[in-house]
Amino acid sequence: MSEQISWVIVPIDGSKEANAATRHAALLASLHHATLQLVNVLPLHPAELSDLPANREGEVDFDREQQDAKADVAFDEARRALKDLSFASELTVEEVRLRDTSFVRQPERAIVEHARQHKKSQLVMGARHLGEIGKWVKGSVSNAVIHRAKGPVTVLHADAEITETAYIGRILLPTDGSAESDLAARLAGDLARSGNIPVEIIYCQPPGEVPPLDNGEPEAERVLTNTREALGDVPTGIQDTVLHAEHYGEAIAEQAQKCDDSPVIVMGRRGLGHWRESLMGSVSQKVIELAPCPVTVVV
Repeated sequence: MSEQISWVIVPIDGSKEANAATRHAALLASLHHATLQLVNVLPLHPAELSDLPANREGEVDFDREQQDAKADVAFDEARRALKDLSFASELTVEEVRLRDTSFVRQPERAIVEHARQHKKSQLVMGARHLGEIGKWVKGSVSNAVIHRAKGPVTVLHADAEITETAYIGRILLPTDGSAESDLAARLAGDLARSGNIPVEIIYCQPPGEVPPLDNGEPEAERVLTNTREALGDVPTGIQDTVLHAEHYGEAIAEQAQKCDDSPVIVMGRRGLGHWRESLMGSVSQKVIELAPCPVTVVV
């Protein structure tokens, strides 16, 4: 049993993104020897927002039967996504339907609250390739979950190759020496030991010469040493990589693109709110947008 993760929770809706997330969540559950939980949220139908008087029951206006039928389809799709995995028979799988008295107004809040009720849980979310304008116009449940969740959240796109291979060949661990990076290192170390996976620690710094610390020690060396301590023993090996780049998110994503051994990225995320992140930018958010593999962020 993993020291960090006992539950791997994946929201499903029958989409190809959810099916990709289901396969990767199953892989994580298998490696951590954790329970895989498939979760479907009954959303509030947009058309009902304007005509649901306070003195009427939601079930009168809301076609629960139709939504339950959609949930049945989503669970069928998720089961099919799991069926051909070599380790499927070894998984412990639960199916959960999140329901309020009639509907759920904000699915992302329901998902996060559900995860908080399960200690040592990890959320896995499928995401569409939306640009910044698309996120503002259409919104993104996965993005909202990342900003609200208190535990690790993995985000991947449907075209991530790892969803077909069901195999992790390398863990990429970006670090900046922060407390969030240390949390990510501990989770990465646990996954590395569970799956006999090597780890590549990535430290980014600006191009050109970087002045040493007051004691003469290079900043990169200090951060990499501390991260190794947080990571712990990794029998399959640890590699250090220093990237010189102006834009760290892009550099980390490019490093992942160079890997041909089914990598995953595990990294810390500073607790910036959505507005601050939009104004100031976020390395983890940029990595999620650009990386060709699953990205786990830890707060």
